Amino acid sequence: MRTLLMLALAIPCGGTAYEGQAGPTTPAITPAPATSEAPPLERMQTLERACRATIPGTTFQEAARALSAVRASIGRYCSVALVGDTPLEWRVSCGADALFESGQYALNGDPGHGAPVVTCDGGQNAFACLGRGLRSMLPHVDRVDVAVVGHVDQELPRNAQLDCAELAEGWGALPWGRAPQRTRQAANERLAWCRASRAGRALAEGLGTAPLRMVAVGHGSRWLDAKLDRTAATEHARLVERLGPQDDVPMVPERSRCPLPANPSDEPAAGRCQSARRVDVLVRLEAEPTPARTACSRGNATAEEVLFCLEECVARPDQSQSALANPRAFFGETATEGDRFVARTPGAPNVDLARVDEALGLRR
Repeated sequence: MRTLLMLALAIPCGGTAYEGQAGPTTPAITPAPATSEAPPLERMQTLERACRATIPGTTFQEAARALSAVRASIGRYCSVALVGDTPLEWRVSCGADALFESGQYALNGDPGHGAPVVTCDGGQNAFACLGRGLRSMLPHVDRVDVAVVGHVDQELPRNAQLDCAELAEGWGALPWGRAPQRTRQAANERLAWCRASRAGRALAEGLGTAPLRMVAVGHGSRWLDAKLDRTAATEHARLVERLGPQDDVPMVPERSRCPLPANPSDEPAAGRCQSARRVDVLVRLEAEPTPARTACSRGNATAEEVLFCLEECVARPDQSQSALANPRAFFGETATEGDRFVARTPGAPNVDLARVDEALGLRR
């Protein structure tokens, strides 16, 4: 019985044994002959030089940290933002009412002008604190370029003789010459430049000894002039005065209102708008490429060594992977100063105010 059972198990079911499909045939590998062309040595050397001249990623990181520190220091009274997507260019806007007394260009905290509003370690005003915050970037940059733009609204100062002759130092000369017009309108134009000049001096004091190029610009009331129709605002104000107790107040046309941010003290019919009383600062950091500090650890005489040096540069921990470069300069050969009061620090080249206006959002 046992023998019959073993014979039965030995007979295949279905009468046919399964045979698996044959696998793919592995193609024969024939070594290709080595190329007789020389490696692109000059091209690799060019790429390596370009790599070593790039701005290190750590520079952008330090700039971002400095920006955060400045925001923490003066952010209550000034807006601090990047221009575009690079941390090497900042736009800072500070409300004049929080830092200057009405009709004045001296900062709160200056002798005889009240207590300081914004203080920091070593700084007695917002602009000095901005300069102190920029100090951390000095080991990473070749130069700091600054444009300071002062604004006023259309409410004219009472003092038609307003002048800031004591601020001429550091600018070479006052931008309106020795015989300025003694009208209240001209005084308003001078007030805008004086505030820019005083803010710029405070920034330079906070920054300390540094390669700094600066321009101070008096923008007057041009920003507000382009946004406020004062005649329409006056007509609307008179219309509201004639309304009865039961009459609905008509909607205020956009150009009859002060630009945002609004303030309860605004009187557009009188040309009094707080948003127009401010100082804008454009900061451009000229970052330093680091070829000297990142020299290759080998020679570069052979193709193998050049390739090694290129790979070593690309793999640097501080190598920028963002492809960001220095922002476009506003000092240089191009000059677009226009009819505004403009003064530059000694040695500063021509200034392209069209570039400054664009970065600060002042273009009409």
